[in-house]
Amino acid sequence: MIELSMISVVMSVYNAEKYLDEAIESIINQTYRNFEFIIINDGSNDKSLEIIKKYKNQDERIVLISRENRGLISSLNEGIERAKGKYIARMDADDISLSTRFEEQIKFMEENSDVGVCGTGIIGFGLDIDSSVNFYTTSNEQLKAELLFSSIFAHPTVVIRKNLIDTYNLYYDEGFKYAEDFELWVRMAEYTKFANIKKPLLKYRILQNSITREADRDVENRYKTIRPIVKKELIKLSINNNEEENILHFNLSVNSRIRDNDISFSDLKKYFSKLSNANKKNKIYNEITLKKVLGKKWLWNLYYRKEVHGLFSQYFIYGLWSIIKK
Repeated sequence: MIELSMISVVMSVYNAEKYLDEAIESIINQTYRNFEFIIINDGSNDKSLEIIKKYKNQDERIVLISRENRGLISSLNEGIERAKGKYIARMDADDISLSTRFEEQIKFMEENSDVGVCGTGIIGFGLDIDSSVNFYTTSNEQLKAELLFSSIFAHPTVVIRKNLIDTYNLYYDEGFKYAEDFELWVRMAEYTKFANIKKPLLKYRILQNSITREADRDVENRYKTIRPIVKKELIKLSINNNEEENILHFNLSVNSRIRDNDISFSDLKKYFSKLSNANKKNKIYNEITLKKVLGKKWLWNLYYRKEVHGLFSQYFIYGLWSIIKK
């Protein structure tokens, strides 16, 4: 008999031999032990399969699926379909879960039955840099407002209720490669509440050739992938942007693009007013919450532009408020 609080950990592996031991050991040594660990060997041609088999022989909780390469999205969906637990816990083959991650996340989920997806903060490390702690917004209200621009979770930290996926058929979409998580959160937002635990519970390895970093370098294709996801959010506000506004919105989605593009504060103010006025009319987000989200974008532009007149704006105040109340 499977206990209701059982977790199904889903991890896709493709040529990850360099860091795989650390990733697997961080899961099998969790303080919360009631889980199955579904590992999909996605056609690796290094020693990944050999490493997985070594641990499978030592731990009966490991479920191994090994086959030809089909890609991350297909692998995640296959793992979720095979899952038997009440919760799906994501994990990546080059990251490290802290030992109390599952214990703290499942406790939170059991105590907050209206939350369908729970992430955590992360400790970024790698690329010869000092480790840095990154916290994510914790409140459902602001997380959903932040979806207007970008993904709201560190993907390998999330725990998702399996019945949420099954009830509404909320699997990853193959049409959104490298943004499959962002697109999924947008669809899930219609059916459940979100939360992040304000504590780092995963060490996120930053690699020069990571999937996300490679995708971000291909700006044109990244824009084509992200645009239809954002469009769903803009439609809620009854907004139909022109191409210049779409590009501005895209450049605001991550800090590196705010840094690399010369965004004028006059253009920013005009666009933010458009979003705010549309929201007042359609009442999709709490008015102050949306301004706090926009304020954070304003602050980052101020940080990179260093233009004094950027201090004299309501968005500067809301941005500070967002950081303080995060």
